[in-house]
Amino acid sequence: MRIVMVTALFPPEFSGGTERVTLAHARALASLGHDVRIVSGTAGDAPVGASLVEGLPVHRIERPHDANPLVADEILRARVADAVRNVDVIHVQHNWTFGAGLVPELSQLAPVVLSLHDFSVVCPRFFRVPHHGATCPDGDAFADDDLEDCVQCVAPDLGGNRESVQARLFDRLEAWRADLNAASRILVPSRTHLVRLVDLIDLDGKARIARPGVCHTFSGEVPRPKPWDGTGPLKILHLGRRSLAKGTLDLVRAVAALPEGTVELLCLGGAEPGLDRRLTAIAGKTAIRLEGAYDALDLEQAASACHLAALPSRLPESYALAVDEALALGLPVWASSADAARERFGDGSLRVLPAQDPSVWTQALHELLEHPDELLDAFESLPDSLPTANDAALELLQFYEPLVTRTDLDAGTSKRAG
Repeated sequence: MRIVMVTALFPPEFSGGTERVTLAHARALASLGHDVRIVSGTAGDAPVGASLVEGLPVHRIERPHDANPLVADEILRARVADAVRNVDVIHVQHNWTFGAGLVPELSQLAPVVLSLHDFSVVCPRFFRVPHHGATCPDGDAFADDDLEDCVQCVAPDLGGNRESVQARLFDRLEAWRADLNAASRILVPSRTHLVRLVDLIDLDGKARIARPGVCHTFSGEVPRPKPWDGTGPLKILHLGRRSLAKGTLDLVRAVAALPEGTVELLCLGGAEPGLDRRLTAIAGKTAIRLEGAYDALDLEQAASACHLAALPSRLPESYALAVDEALALGLPVWASSADAARERFGDGSLRVLPAQDPSVWTQALHELLEHPDELLDAFESLPDSLPTANDAALELLQFYEPLVTRTDLDAGTSKRAG
């Protein structure tokens, strides 16, 4: 099968959750013998044109500088369409560097599968986490095209007067509705995310759940973590990009309030500009290590030396890849905004704590320091195995194949009619 995945960004330029999922699934599909190509936007930090990333053909497209950053213009739609011709399936993973409105034109070339990894279908800021004192509208507001709250939230970022911002947001919402209508299938990573989305916008019964699985391939040669017995400091792992939105600052504040020498914190992943200086200052005498980008082996070695993974995200996580990774490596997880993860794992090896409340985390950690056996129970509840990206690729094929078969049948009918 000839498959093109369209994504807003792609490694090595950027490696967030959507990018990692796209790369892992593309590799897995290619390993099964399928012809997989990537068409990616760029934020300006990667050369446009053709390249190879881990053996995958990648074509990066630059947005015209005068294009509306919310809606794909005619030039950009044509550039993407030219890059995806002669394929069986087009899978749009994300579109923010292109803008909304790609799918109707792409659907003229091949069936389009559209993944909704976040809330970008209704939110230009992706996660429905408002700023500037705004509130997020509910589904009734979107149904009535009442975007006043959105205007208040994004106007400082977009610039222009209220009327122009409102017009651009309305155009964006209409373009997204056209995308949803033109897509042959819509995929979401969890039931939790699906329920949230259908409360906001009509998905026309097209949505199905497709869990991404563990995207790293671990060697299995590094020793598994051992339960903490109360001897020495409790060693905590925070993995993924360090940011205010991911709750890294909240976590450091929580551990800094504990008695000196009782906890060590290891953070793996890149960081928002300037954040590491704040983290170091707030940590004070608490032992904290701030590391950069990591690969599968780095993560295995880090997990092996720790007792607990802490992921206090402030965002309404649609899946939480880091939860899967930590559990797969044998670490119990404490997390916030983890309803999607709880859907998969229950409350045994996963404990959910409130977001944006370091004092609650401090209290929970203090209780754990006094009662280490609580963590032993979590170790005993760890899952025996977790689905991988290879498993996810097989599931994707189950979504792709009926679309390709139907397209072939439709083409045959058209030829006979002619």
